[in-house]
Amino acid sequence: MPDPTRSISSPALLALHGFSGGGADFDPLIKALPEQEHWLGPDLPGHGVSSDHPCDPDSMVDFINSQIPHLPSPRILMGYSMGARAALLHATTYPDCWQALVLISARSGIATKDERVKRHTIDKQRAHEIISLGLPAFLQAWQNQPLIRSQQNIPDEIRTIMQAVRNRHSASGLARSMREFGQGSCPNLEPQLHCLKMPVLLITGENDTPYRHHAETMLPLLVNASHAVISNAGHMPHLENLHATARAIKAFLNDVCRLKHYPNIRSQHSGDRSQ
Repeated sequence: MPDPTRSISSPALLALHGFSGGGADFDPLIKALPEQEHWLGPDLPGHGVSSDHPCDPDSMVDFINSQIPHLPSPRILMGYSMGARAALLHATTYPDCWQALVLISARSGIATKDERVKRHTIDKQRAHEIISLGLPAFLQAWQNQPLIRSQQNIPDEIRTIMQAVRNRHSASGLARSMREFGQGSCPNLEPQLHCLKMPVLLITGENDTPYRHHAETMLPLLVNASHAVISNAGHMPHLENLHATARAIKAFLNDVCRLKHYPNIRSQHSGDRSQ
């Protein structure tokens, strides 16, 4: 186990994966960030070795809390999609815990109670399908959704490892994750965004129109945020265009490390930072 008291030149990174993924999904990205000395990518509740954990929002926050003692300070929290939802939930609950946030394909929540109820009904139906169809058939259908289909552009050697991670999940664990931590079960965090004073990097793929819109909606509500739009990428830009995303994250981390006291470094919309 790493020594949380040791001095490091770059902040430690906790990376939270998306639905049906695993901590290992971040391996290629971290390899593209060789100066990132210390990071942790756990399997989130309902996934992999954490498949039996409860997945409701309070339990997700508790799970993230359980990872913090393994990380030296200062710390940065990164999340992708479902993991970005978890990251934002923890950061708004414990805003002084993190020195910066990296949110990939993030959404702050569903605005109205009626829409959350409708989405929760969809989430419960999908959870039922995971059990009734079985994991392989559900994953095939899930990955053929328009939002997810762009992952077919991920290099074969990475996608093969990703698929192996997904095939190790349990149907009951993924169903619990969908039912208890789907978008319909999570609070709308938009009203709390102004409380986040740390630097925040929002990342979206240029071809992911819905989540580009979500990022553009969040950007003016955050005190200290920038938005990197990654070219030739959809919902999973950190693997669909790995090196462009790594460059955007590296530039952000360099700013965070250089400004040791983390003053306001808000920038204009960064557009396509991959050029």
